[in-house]
Amino acid sequence: MSDELLLKNLIKQGESEQLEFLADVRKDTIARNLCAFLNGDGGRVLVGVSDEGMPIGIENPKQYVEELKIFLLDSIVPDAPVTISVEELGFKQFIMLKVWGGSKQPYIFDGNIYFRKGANTQKATSKEISELIHGRQLSEQHWERQITLGVELEDLDQKLIVDTIVESRKNHRSNFENDDVLEFLSHYGLYLNGSFTNACVVLFGKKPSKFIPQIRVRLTEYADSKTDNSLIRDQLFEGNIFSIRDELEKYVNGLGVRSSFDKNQWKRQDFTFPRKALQEGIINALMHRDYSSFSSSVAISVYPDRFVISNSGKLPNDIEIKDLKKNHSSHPVNPDIAHIVFLRGLIDKLGRGTIKIIEDCKDAGLRAPEWKETSNGVTLTFYGPKSLSERKERNDAANDAVNDAVSDAVKKKVYDAVNDAVNDTASDAVINRLINEVLLLIVEDGKSLKDFMLAFDVARATMQRDMALLKAHQFVVFGGAAKSGVYRLAQEFKLKLEIQ
Repeated sequence: MSDELLLKNLIKQGESEQLEFLADVRKDTIARNLCAFLNGDGGRVLVGVSDEGMPIGIENPKQYVEELKIFLLDSIVPDAPVTISVEELGFKQFIMLKVWGGSKQPYIFDGNIYFRKGANTQKATSKEISELIHGRQLSEQHWERQITLGVELEDLDQKLIVDTIVESRKNHRSNFENDDVLEFLSHYGLYLNGSFTNACVVLFGKKPSKFIPQIRVRLTEYADSKTDNSLIRDQLFEGNIFSIRDELEKYVNGLGVRSSFDKNQWKRQDFTFPRKALQEGIINALMHRDYSSFSSSVAISVYPDRFVISNSGKLPNDIEIKDLKKNHSSHPVNPDIAHIVFLRGLIDKLGRGTIKIIEDCKDAGLRAPEWKETSNGVTLTFYGPKSLSERKERNDAANDAVNDAVSDAVKKKVYDAVNDAVNDTASDAVINRLINEVLLLIVEDGKSLKDFMLAFDVARATMQRDMALLKAHQFVVFGGAAKSGVYRLAQEFKLKLEIQ
């Protein structure tokens, strides 16, 4: 689901227990609502929508983002991860603020505890405050908050902790001003009563597997099918969550070009797995796995045509596999670990990671990834390209139409015009696709976004970016309703091409 479609759906849903609309930027009102969401199951504030649910947008929203980050960090107690992003719908811009349900309830703003009741934010009653405090006491019994016996400060990577403090300040995700390592760990619930917690060791341990052996991650790579004869790599990673992530990121960056063979076409196709999607899948597995079980694990299996991440964790009770393919509420299994990962800037938009994984795979021309939940945990599989024959019919039809109807002279003019306009801002692959999109409009003037998506086999977000580029350089114009409108060649550009 594209960001624009997500925004449309949210506005259509209307205000609720997890969604608040604001017409303009009012910092106190934003903070009150986020505080209420933190004391519940999380939620969003969407700025730029009237009380009646009309998308009116706001002017120059980026000017407010850093100011809001700093204000919310200073105003809501205790610290909470808040993601702030600028979103677009049509030609209007909005600010989206989102939080998880807090792990350190109750949260306080301006000396008050707030609760969400239906679509309204209210001060919490004494009974509700009592329930929040009781819930926090129960959360202190969570595996993350339990003490790891035998761990001393020397067993932790203090440089990594200092780097985390610096990084969290730099990206305005924390207002912790002290450079003292123990005070930082205490502030985020990782150092309790003179002892270090399990979460602290997972995050910052030098040799955490000595204390928590289930932290290990196994990476295996096969030349073909899953047999011992084809095994070309079998490696265990035993560091903390950040060092394991860094090692796996190096591996992903070095994967390079792979090949898939289509028996129907008797043809080999080279491809690369989208790096960001793999990295997102990996950090999600490391962050949400079940560390509490001694038999828990994360295993990564790599084949020529697929990349499989197996995680012994479970989805939250209120989330199903189908929810991962759309915008969903974020309920971290390990909130203390997730919060520190957030501070380091490794989580962008809460609840959007899985959607970005799907979009990145589609943009790369690959099949959509697949999540499966079994009794042993959750598996995420990245696949190679879609069947060549599946796409060949569409591409051949479009190419044949262009070749039959467009002269070489016109093709050259289109090539030169597009190349000159976007050469400095787009890759060769994007430029080539833009040229073909313009050529297709010469043959079939008046095509919808969906028509282009089918013809070029790319995701909606990719085609929206393409059309925005072509519009910005006055190659095309858009006419009609937002959902049913079509793109046509701009009249002035048609005159330059000397076509009618």
